[in-house]
This record gives sequence, C-alpha cells and structure tokens, in this order.
Amino acid sequence: MTRVLRSPTPVKRIGGIVAFNTLSAGLYALLIGLESGRIAVFYTFFLTAFVYANVIGTAAQLVMPWVCEQLAVRTPTVYWLAVGSTLAGLAVVGALVAGGVAAAIGLFGGGPAWPAIRTGVGVSVVLAVSVGFVITLYERTRARLDDARERLRQRELEMERAQRLATDARLASLESRLHPHFLFNAIAAIAGQVREEPEHAERLLVEFADLLRASLDSTRRHTVPLGDELHIVRAYLEIEHARLGERLRAKLSVPEEFWTWPVPPFALHTLVQNSVKHVAARRPEGAEVRVEARRVGERLAVSVWDDGPGFDPGVAPPGHGLDTLRAQLAVLFGPDATLDAVREEGGASVVLRLPAHAAIPEQEMTVPASR
Repeated sequence: MTRVLRSPTPVKRIGGIVAFNTLSAGLYALLIGLESGRIAVFYTFFLTAFVYANVIGTAAQLVMPWVCEQLAVRTPTVYWLAVGSTLAGLAVVGALVAGGVAAAIGLFGGGPAWPAIRTGVGVSVVLAVSVGFVITLYERTRARLDDARERLRQRELEMERAQRLATDARLASLESRLHPHFLFNAIAAIAGQVREEPEHAERLLVEFADLLRASLDSTRRHTVPLGDELHIVRAYLEIEHARLGERLRAKLSVPEEFWTWPVPPFALHTLVQNSVKHVAARRPEGAEVRVEARRVGERLAVSVWDDGPGFDPGVAPPGHGLDTLRAQLAVLFGPDATLDAVREEGGASVVLRLPAHAAIPEQEMTVPASR
C-alpha cells in the first residue's frame, strides 16, 4: 500500500510554531532566572522572552523555508552567508517590534525602554543566528537524507523491474527455443544431414546444444558480452541454414573490438530470429540477412538488415519479443539505448544502439539462481 504524505494544515503549523517558541522562551527565562538568582521574577523574564520568541521565531519559521528553497542551487558559501544575513535581519526587525510590544505592556518596568530594547536586539541577533543555523543545518540534512532515501527507493524499483523484465526475456527466449515447431524443425534439419553429411550433423547437434544451454544458463546475468551473443546467433543461423538451405543467406560483420560490449541476453538473437521467421522462412526466394556493428559517438550501433518489407518495432504487441526487449533496454540503459527501424538498401534494418555501460551495475542486478 502506498502511503500518501500530507502537508500539515495551517492550524497545526501555527500551533507547532507557537509551541516551539513557548518552549524556547521558557528555557531562556529559566536559564536567565537561575543565573541571576531571581526566580521570583521568572514570569517577567518568561513573558518578555515569549514576546521576542514569537515575533522573531514566527517570522523566521515562515520566511526561512522560502529563502532556503531559493538558495538551494547556490554554492555552500553563498547559501550560508545569505542564511546568516537573513536571520540577522529578521532578528533586528523582530527585536525592535517585540521590544516595542514589551514596552507597551510594561514588561521593562518604569525606566526608559530604549536601553532594554537595544540589549534585546543584540541578544536576539546572537540567539537567532546561532539557533537558526542549527535548525537550518538540521532541516537541510534531513532533506538530503529524505532525498537519498527516495533515490534509493527508486533505484530498488528500477532493479526490481529490471529483474522482472530480464526474467520475462529469458522465459520468452527459452520458449522460442523450446517451442515444438522450432524443436521439430531443428531436429528434422539435423536428421536430414545424418546420412549425407554426418560430420555436419554432429556439428549441428553441438550448435543446438549450445543454443539450448545458453537459454538455460542465462539466469544470472542481465547483460552479456556481444561476442557471446554472436556465438548464439551463429549457432541459430547454422541450424536454420540446414533447414532452409540457400534460402537463408546470412553474413555477420562485427569487428572483434566490439565483442566485449554489454548487451541484453538474446537481444541480437531476437532481431535475427524475426528476420528469419518473418522473411526468409515465408518467401520462396528466402532472404538475405546481415548483422553489422559500428561505433557512433559513445554508443554502439548494431543493425540487423534483411531484404524484406520491414516493420516498426514500436508497434510490437505486448508480450512480443521486441516489446520485451524495448522495455528491457529502457530499464538497463535508460534513454541512452534505442531500438529503431529504418528502410535502406532495398530492405529494412532494425538498429540497436547501446551505451558502453548499463544504467544499473551488473552486480546490483544479479538474480540468485533458481533452487
């Protein structure tokens, strides 16, 4: 259940301010009364301090939050100088007003009021600046802690969503490779090679085993090196080539310098599988599929091109492999990762752009192995 935080009502806020000021006045009057040994005149000290505390304290508590908010983006030096100056100014003005009120109600006795008012100004400035600094520091620290807790909560939510999306991606990947049609087609393709090319059939069995093993072993990582992903894609294309023959013409052109680049597991395979499934396998003439990679600024652009009509990955239905991949990219890399489709060279490309590092560190996203 989400807890809704409500700001205090004006009555409660004013009540809190008055209570704080009354407590401060009582402590000040008690200390002065004990120091001077004049407990009998405690009430006079208390009433005077009460007037000063409520005039200056109320002004400070109403004005300082707004001042601190305006100064939040300033440097610490400017921030604290401005806070001190504001507190001193409020203390001077408030002490003059409070002194006038105290003199009007006879708290200074029958003597001249100005010396008492002048003393009150000096004491008020010292107390207001010192106490105001402490309160401001406390509120500033508490605000930072609240902000840190909120960021941590958001980070935990992102990590939880990343884990959930990664699990969905692994399940979708595993489902695609354990789907009866894929298993039947793969086994049939391998069986067709047993008599004519037994060595090729043996290699296909190894590729098939690697492909299934990669699906089952991807439970601990949310990103894998691009080189590992290329190995999976090669295994998949080898099996599909045995089934489709010359109808599938594939070429992988990814420089070795990019093989360590982090990518979501089966991200590239998802794109290649869509080209094979929706273009090569459905057309009598088959299709040409090309996988390429190049660096664009600080990001890596991996493209899967085929000579089919193309499609928009942004309209993939919920639960589709591309929809899951797009959501996974948003969580792992934030806005630095994109998935786009473009028409080019008589065909269509789906381009995956990835930064060099995931937004959430890999060690923070590790999911314990299933028991």
